Amino acid sequence: MNKSDKRNPVNIKIGERIKYYRQKAGLTQEEVAEQIGLTQKHISRIESGYHSSLFITIMDIAKSVNVPIDAFTENIDENSNSAIINTIIAEISDMDKTQLEMLKDNIETIKRYSVK
Repeated sequence: MNKSDKRNPVNIKIGERIKYYRQKAGLTQEEVAEQIGLTQKHISRIESGYHSSLFITIMDIAKSVNVPIDAFTENIDENSNSAIINTIIAEISDMDKTQLEMLKDNIETIKRYSVK
């Protein structure tokens, strides 16, 4: 049995989200580990989906990377609207006012011309 056989699909998706938001926050695994009292190896195993973490650990990681905990766990289904919305929020969180106004205008245009 190889290592990938030991990974749970839910743990893999949560780990991918943790990695995404950690990188978005500009933090290394070492920095997150230090902030929450774990080792870098432990964070690596969480991000790789090899480790099923306690809820409190996931909460601590969410605080460290400054996202709500549900950003890691809400609607694990990649095709859900909530997962897409969380990704969009993360992407726009550091935009300035001008960029946000442009985005708002684009959203209004898309909504006007959307086929339902």
